[in-house]
Amino acid sequence: MKIKTITTDSISDFSRQFINRTSDGFKPNTAIIFASVEMNLQEMIRFLKDNQVQVFGCSSCGEILYDQADQIISEGGLVCMLLELTPAAYEIKRFAKNDLSSFDLGKTVGDWANSVFQKPAMLILASGLDTDGEQLVNGVQHAAGKDITMFGGLAGDDAQFKNTYVFTEKQIEENGAVAMVLDTAFYDIRGLATSGWVGIGADKIITHSEGNIVYTIDDVPALDVYISYLNINAGELPEIGVEYPLLVKKQGSPDVLRAVINVDREKKALIFAGSVPNGAIVTFSSSPGFEIIESTRNKVIEFYQQNQETDMLILFSCMARHNALGPTISEEIENAWQNWKKPLIGFFTYGEIGSNYNNSCDFHNETFTMVSIKEK
Repeated sequence: MKIKTITTDSISDFSRQFINRTSDGFKPNTAIIFASVEMNLQEMIRFLKDNQVQVFGCSSCGEILYDQADQIISEGGLVCMLLELTPAAYEIKRFAKNDLSSFDLGKTVGDWANSVFQKPAMLILASGLDTDGEQLVNGVQHAAGKDITMFGGLAGDDAQFKNTYVFTEKQIEENGAVAMVLDTAFYDIRGLATSGWVGIGADKIITHSEGNIVYTIDDVPALDVYISYLNINAGELPEIGVEYPLLVKKQGSPDVLRAVINVDREKKALIFAGSVPNGAIVTFSSSPGFEIIESTRNKVIEFYQQNQETDMLILFSCMARHNALGPTISEEIENAWQNWKKPLIGFFTYGEIGSNYNNSCDFHNETFTMVSIKEK
């Protein structure tokens, strides 16, 4: 697999670097791109379409690129991984959500994946403010099977919580998904998701919710509960809510974290990145600080010992990790990259999709979710 990378903060420089990277006969047919909403996304995808490069990308809350030449975490910029992939071994498609539920959007994506390859694996990006990540995953699994290998994330918008985007070289989608399906006969795709967030305070009960919208907690308006518990004002939500997600306790399956991504101030309801079931037992959670770096390092080493060969790595890391760790987030990422020293691209998300500790795919918040792709 041939790979070259680009990191920049302007589209004119992106075009210049692309020409430079391809001047030696390298002919990429695919680009993975994570970019700030401040970038001119239309101009970028038009340039790549003119150069016959397919695009799998989304807007971000910060961009990540680690390789032998650069180790960069940017804000307001763009990172790109240019690839020469076997044309018959992958496909990329954009899906508009329109009036579909998140479950039906996932089902549409899953049906498509099944129609492309006998045993597909998938990378998926979805709009960050209009998607119930858990229902998206459930929909894909309903159509493509519970055992499908799938990793991805919800697009960001530099923590503005206004508009997020997914895109191909053909179009930018404000409300939808972009999927890249790979034939597992050609590619080996594996990964992990690890968090480190811990529960704090007493258990509470979700007394009124619909999907990913929570109206009351212990019969108190959800917005009021957050304001009181975190001692904040309403204007600090949803951003600060990402750092203090609800830990949803699930009987018979792993607990999950759910972060606030939007607020219905009129109804005093909170909109989470994934479903929060009515009647669920929850508690607030927070980062224990720098301990999560060591926790992540240990999980990655364990994963590396079982998967020492790779061609490339993709990282979907929650924006809350960046907020909690500040500049030391680079230590967490570099610890991972140093194991393989192969190109790593990623972004800070509004939610992550990937395998949990029992190897089943789930939707997460607050996690460090990494996927390894190796050409067979």
